[in-house]
Amino acid sequence: MLTSQNITLTKKNTGPNKNNPPILLSHGPGCLDGTTCAVAVARYYGTRSLTPRFTHPSQLDLIIETLVATTPDPHDLWITDMGWKHRATDERLRKLGENGWRIFWIDHHKNSIEKPESEIHHINLAGYVISSTYAASRLLFNFLLAQPQISPDTTTWLANLQKIVMLADEHDRWLHNGQNKQSMQLAIAIEQLARQGTGLDGYQTLLDIDENATFTPKLTRAYNEAKTELQASLSLATSSKQLYIMKAFDLTIIYAKCNRYTSQVGDALRTSIHNGIVVLFNESDGRYSLRKSNACEVDLASVATLLGGGGHPKAAGFQLASPIYNLSDLIPKLEKAITVWHTTHK
Repeated sequence: MLTSQNITLTKKNTGPNKNNPPILLSHGPGCLDGTTCAVAVARYYGTRSLTPRFTHPSQLDLIIETLVATTPDPHDLWITDMGWKHRATDERLRKLGENGWRIFWIDHHKNSIEKPESEIHHINLAGYVISSTYAASRLLFNFLLAQPQISPDTTTWLANLQKIVMLADEHDRWLHNGQNKQSMQLAIAIEQLARQGTGLDGYQTLLDIDENATFTPKLTRAYNEAKTELQASLSLATSSKQLYIMKAFDLTIIYAKCNRYTSQVGDALRTSIHNGIVVLFNESDGRYSLRKSNACEVDLASVATLLGGGGHPKAAGFQLASPIYNLSDLIPKLEKAITVWHTTHK
């Protein structure tokens, strides 16, 4: 099992696959961390033509299976801000490496950290960083800066992304705590842009943002639009919230519905409880998100994993078989997962 320390492996190789463009699979497109990862890879290669393939981690195994079946020629493949679930995917990636692909994996989610190191070595990746030290974008940024330069121009282009990377790291690890609103504003704007056009508007905007992370008119408009939608989502959560007490653990659970912006809504609701968890059902995608109060010791990533999902200790998510908000179905499952976590870790 990997620890939370940086673990990096780079094989000696002949450099990037020059005949074929890199392929990028990243969490998104509404995730600031996953989007920033995509921008970092594009800037490292010095290309504006890279089209990242954004997806939810639950779909990653299928996407890799399809990629293997439909892409015979070797590429550089980057998998960022998410991990796969099935051992069959390990074998598919290993065979790609045997066929001349260079595969890189950067992630900071608990599911990936808990993957046995022997299994990762068996895949024979060209490079990887699996750590909870920073968000994926910051891990990737540091990794890329240490790689051989493709050209001085692209190195400068990558280095100029540092402020965006730090904002993404701050937001994804919940370091802001209301002190620095810029990271929250940027995350909201990127989530809003992700729903426009091809879904790549957020990525394309960050690709050419300046080194000071100056809000462009497009980002400003997106943020202003998002504020209205966020308020509506927060109103829905406030009007629908219900309380449940797990007396055995003196744990308060808030259940509520929302419509996107789960991090921001969860952040607002969690301040009303001392030792508790916020469970949000996102009507836009049928997924549940978990957030917790500062005093709560429950590892949400472990709880979400027991429910078929994953995430981080303070922020995680999962999806049940039925994408319908049903507390009579949800509460027993969640209570059981929390009980299992307490039994295992206390």
